[in-house]
Amino acid sequence: MPDLTSIAKKMRGRLDKKESAREDALKLSRKIIRECRSSIASIQGGRDPEETIEAAKKMHLQLKKVLADYPDLLASGYTVDAEQELAEVEILSAAIIDVDPPTPEKVGVTDEAFVLGLGDSIGELRRVFLHRLMKDDVPGAESMLRKMENFFSILMTFDYPDALIATKRKQDIARGLVEKCRGELILSAQMSQLRKDLNEE
Repeated sequence: MPDLTSIAKKMRGRLDKKESAREDALKLSRKIIRECRSSIASIQGGRDPEETIEAAKKMHLQLKKVLADYPDLLASGYTVDAEQELAEVEILSAAIIDVDPPTPEKVGVTDEAFVLGLGDSIGELRRVFLHRLMKDDVPGAESMLRKMENFFSILMTFDYPDALIATKRKQDIARGLVEKCRGELILSAQMSQLRKDLNEE
């Protein structure tokens, strides 16, 4: 019959492996977030984000492999943050090039991470909206606003306690962004019409 010393030794061995997996997961999560943010910067700058998105996706697969034996770590904050960023950039990229949105299964993330990424993508769409508005591209800005409104309406259907999925704050922020964009679009359209009327005089 094993004594407590041998039991403790086996437990330390298992926990050492888990600690090592956790350290690897932390590093990978940080790298995924960096790659995703680089992808978003590329999208905002009108550059192709495919290379950095693919790099993030490969690291995400590696992350899930590292944590395959530790589902509790897979659900930890830093892992969810990485998956949320990945969902955000995939949703944003699809919206900008006007293709069908990805599914959580295609991105390879949880439903919770996907919904949170959807919420954050509204803020990034606002940046594109403003960029187009500054270029006096009212139709382009209006197109972005329609996407924001669509994302917001979907986000609002996720009415769950924050203990399950923390959407309340993202919903409040998204509502404010959509309302700002509506006001800015109306003002821009009025200014554009005013300039047109002055030029015709």
